[in-house]
Amino acid sequence: MKLYYATGTCSLAPHIALREAGLPFTLVRYDMKAAKLDDGGSLGDVNGKGLVPVLELDDGDRLTEVSAVLQYIADQKPELGLAPAAGTMARYHLQEWLNFIATEIHKIYWPLFHDGADVENQKARAKLGTSFDWVEKKLADRQYLMGDAFTVADAYLVTVLNWARAAGIDLEPWKNLVAYRKRVRDRPAVIAALEAEGLLKRR
Repeated sequence: MKLYYATGTCSLAPHIALREAGLPFTLVRYDMKAAKLDDGGSLGDVNGKGLVPVLELDDGDRLTEVSAVLQYIADQKPELGLAPAAGTMARYHLQEWLNFIATEIHKIYWPLFHDGADVENQKARAKLGTSFDWVEKKLADRQYLMGDAFTVADAYLVTVLNWARAAGIDLEPWKNLVAYRKRVRDRPAVIAALEAEGLLKRR
């Protein structure tokens, strides 16, 4: 498999998941400043949406969108429990988390990193605070989002929590989130992914 990624973006989540699953893969970096892949190619030729992540399978098929890619990776090694079995209520709860992270956290950062007006940025930070409040309560009695076991939802959440400092958000008021972020970032697979992308210093 081949993962097309951009440093520090949401593609870190499937990168972490691939390492957690122990699956063989290669990385192809998309340089956002140069707007081209490391091999000089165009991301648009790989994904018409012009976005990462893109997971290219060995047969040439390509899968995009974080939540879909994460679940595909988890299903390659079901014995690891990175996602509950398809069709179970637990799997729907995992999808609930993935959808919440995508829509109520990930996308809310947009104006903060794309020259949003002051009013947009203020609303984004307020909305993120509300979302963090909710997750903070959920983490009061569990180690990970789904309970005591790490899942691909945790790979996604830690990825977007990593953006808080750059967005001008101090996570300190959310003690459970701070402890959770450290706990996840201390996992060997997460450390390996951060090191591979040159992000380990951004703790």
